[in-house]
Amino acid sequence: MEAKRRWRGVLDLEAQFAFFRSQPRHPVNAAAHALLAGPILFTNLLVLHFLLLPLPLPLDPALALALAYAASYLAVDRRAGALAGQLFLGPWAASRALAARLGFALSWKLVLATQLFCRTWQFLGHGLIEKRGPTVRELPEVFLMEPFLIVLQILNKLFGYEPYPGFSKNVDKKMEELKQRKIN
Repeated sequence: MEAKRRWRGVLDLEAQFAFFRSQPRHPVNAAAHALLAGPILFTNLLVLHFLLLPLPLPLDPALALALAYAASYLAVDRRAGALAGQLFLGPWAASRALAARLGFALSWKLVLATQLFCRTWQFLGHGLIEKRGPTVRELPEVFLMEPFLIVLQILNKLFGYEPYPGFSKNVDKKMEELKQRKIN
């Protein structure tokens, strides 16, 4: 019988980053995720401008989503979280302007075409290149944390950024624990 499985906390940055880095990352699939996450998130925000939800002004569903992501990222790391949060708030403003300019009919077509293109490439990357994708149980964490983890990995690789001293060592230890669990 399998040993009791430990769950990663959604906002446990060390565990999330260790899991993210421990996944097989073929360079083509890694590049696809880094390049396609932005258009997917942008078009998610774009379509949300057309939802009629009873939110207090000036809060619209797209802004609510952008703020929720930004708050989550700030909760795990103030510096990288602030940068990643800006990567939501800037596109929110741009998507709001584009929604006003295009209207629902054209916006919906743009959203559909972009989502189909980007998701197809992501599924191909997981299915054909890596032969593994996230499980259904992992999807909520992936949808919330992956954009931030991509930013964190870029900051870490290019600038040696660590949210705090010892972060990389702790992540390496957790990655080793994940490998040991897969072996056993």
